[in-house]
Amino acid sequence: MDSKLEFGTGGIRGVMGDGDNRINHQTIKHVTHGLAKTILSHDAPKSVGVAYDTRHNSAGFARTVCEVLSAFGIETYSFDKPMPTPMLSHAIRLNNLGWGVVITASHNPQEYNGYKVYDRHGVQITDKTAAAILASINSLSTSEPIPKTQNDSIHYFSKETEEKFINQIIAYISSPFSPLPSSFPFIYSALHGTGAYAIPKVLNKLGFSPICIQQNPDGTFGGLKTPNPEEPAVYENALKEAERTGAELILATDPDCDRVGVMVKTKQGFKLLNGNQIGALLIDFLAQAGGISTGDKNCVSNVVISTIVSGLLGELISKDHNLEFIRLLTGFKYIGEHIVNLSEDKHFFFGYEESYGFLAGDGARDKDAVIASALIVKMAEYYENKGQTLFDRLLELSEKHGYCLESLTSPEIPQDRQKEIMNRLRTGISIEGLIKTEDYLPGINGLPPADVLKMYLELPGEEPPVKAWAAIRPSGTEPKLKLYTGVHAKTEESAKEALKSLTKKLLDLLEILFTGRNYVIRFRS
Repeated sequence: MDSKLEFGTGGIRGVMGDGDNRINHQTIKHVTHGLAKTILSHDAPKSVGVAYDTRHNSAGFARTVCEVLSAFGIETYSFDKPMPTPMLSHAIRLNNLGWGVVITASHNPQEYNGYKVYDRHGVQITDKTAAAILASINSLSTSEPIPKTQNDSIHYFSKETEEKFINQIIAYISSPFSPLPSSFPFIYSALHGTGAYAIPKVLNKLGFSPICIQQNPDGTFGGLKTPNPEEPAVYENALKEAERTGAELILATDPDCDRVGVMVKTKQGFKLLNGNQIGALLIDFLAQAGGISTGDKNCVSNVVISTIVSGLLGELISKDHNLEFIRLLTGFKYIGEHIVNLSEDKHFFFGYEESYGFLAGDGARDKDAVIASALIVKMAEYYENKGQTLFDRLLELSEKHGYCLESLTSPEIPQDRQKEIMNRLRTGISIEGLIKTEDYLPGINGLPPADVLKMYLELPGEEPPVKAWAAIRPSGTEPKLKLYTGVHAKTEESAKEALKSLTKKLLDLLEILFTGRNYVIRFRS
């Protein structure tokens, strides 16, 4: 009760309950009051789109947002049911709105909820706008009243908004991938989230007949501890259904349907693809087809955008297809912002991040599990018709470009010690095999400042040495450091061995820095 929720570039996210450091109607009102002041002081249209997921209280919180904004004469447009976050991103642009708000806590456990803000381009706000909203929130006095709600300023999005989002995806994928009735067997799980309101419709229109499970909206997510498609545990029901039906592919989306996970049936059973692998496969698949249609025959899409902590295979494939590859800071908001600011001679081809976020086309400006799910199913069907699985194609790409493996580990380190450890890493740490270090704290390569340190290494073990990289950053929301590691080797065996060694060595280093012991870290063959 003695602390407050902090508003940042990701909005706010926290446990629901009473108090200033919890998500409740009072904190939602307070943040929206600050947002209203910011909207009134900016030149963007004084109108806001509002969406919400299937979590407990999300619909009520969304109504509170609409009521507070309307009290200041700001037009609000809300969906009449839970809807995917990317649909809100699309709706902002379609209806020429100035802002957007989504009530969601993404893949967090059921006791959490949150609040994300979007700009007029359908992009989640970045640093400058978040700072302006925070300043407005902090300027509010406890006695500053909220006017009476103007109900005539609250509207619902038309059914046409939803239909245009879905039909645009159909149009994109239908040209170069003709929609035909398909018997390809696969399972789609919405994990009781908003994907149920869009993905089955898209897949049906593309000629597929998915086996849909976990479709009913449920704030407890069917009892899942964390409704995160990165976690193997969320596929338990889908795996049982796959065994019963003979399905060869499983898709699962998180509650606000901006991320999608994939399991593929192999001779050894179902295997979970990671975000780097899905991204690489989709780049390769789209490049073979010449990209998806944008409606402009003179438009040549040529830019792939990812993050500084995403794997190497997607970059290698992009360059092999003569696509420009750009890396930005973590957070899809930076990808969306970059798309908006592309010069006229460059066109967006594909965007992805390692945490299961993907985007293609010109609909949303945020990661979109609706179009990504449709593309993944079309891709899986394409390779099945060639007698292959997605893993077979991944093996072919690895044989051609080298085996790229990655890992993310999050050692628990109190937040008051994280800055100290990051400073130690920046000053005087010597690691054998280190080629160069990139420190993003002052802002480099045209990117805004970020507390991230990235290292490039060469590890002994094969000839030539295994190329490797690692990135370390504080979590920002949890008492953890994020350690990303990646390797690029000629063989899968060498890559696995090198990744295991690199990750262990760096975890040992973090433990040494945390405990204050002397440090000597070496990589040996």
